[in-house]
Amino acid sequence: MMLVQLPVHLLPHLSQGWHDLAISYSGRLPDGHPALVSSRMRFNGVKYPSNPSVPPAEPMTHLEGLSILVPGSPIQTSTSH
Repeated sequence: MMLVQLPVHLLPHLSQGWHDLAISYSGRLPDGHPALVSSRMRFNGVKYPSNPSVPPAEPMTHLEGLSILVPGSPIQTSTSH
């Protein structure tokens, strides 16, 4: 999946037996201002969509569910060389 920014939310709704995800990414509000926006990503039986900024991802205005990846979490998100 590309463009992902933290936080990532695990949503209560299931698609094909897998939880939907709310993926945050750097985008634009309807008025054109830059913002961190979120999309619902539904599992299609094979995979989740790869890009939260285009269909079949669905824009979300209200985040719900459990935050599973948040800024400062112990999961390593980058490496230094």
